[in-house]
Amino acid sequence: MKFIFIAAIVVIISGCTSVASPHFFNGNYYMAGDPSCVRLKAVSSERAICVDKEGNHTGSRYAMTDEQMRTYQLDLINQQSQIHSINQQLNDIGQSFQNSRQQILNQSQQYTMPQVQPISPYGASGTVTYRRVGNTIISSDGASCQVVGQNIICN
Repeated sequence: MKFIFIAAIVVIISGCTSVASPHFFNGNYYMAGDPSCVRLKAVSSERAICVDKEGNHTGSRYAMTDEQMRTYQLDLINQQSQIHSINQQLNDIGQSFQNSRQQILNQSQQYTMPQVQPISPYGASGTVTYRRVGNTIISSDGASCQVVGQNIICN
């Protein structure tokens, strides 16, 4: 569970950062788009200079080979597969929570309050009588109770 949460956060955070990806430039693909290479300038048909957002030259990059492009595409496929797997796990967890919620809801609707016999007000109850004096209720058999708010506390 903790792994899934961490993986989801990593996926979310990684979506907010700029990473290099293949960009078609001057007839070839170059890894660009990261903060140190927001723009490319051609040096030759196989090489380009990277420029950051302030216009500073940050180094050169060579055109990607066919093998590098295939590797990049396979990495993307693997990442998409992992994201799909994480999404499925999150959906499963969400469904589990939904099922638990529904079960609790069903159980709460089946609950019935217990029936209690009402107590008679300060008057006769069988052969014992009650009278109230201030916050105290005194019975004819000698028992006394204190009224505290809505509660009655008896000794």
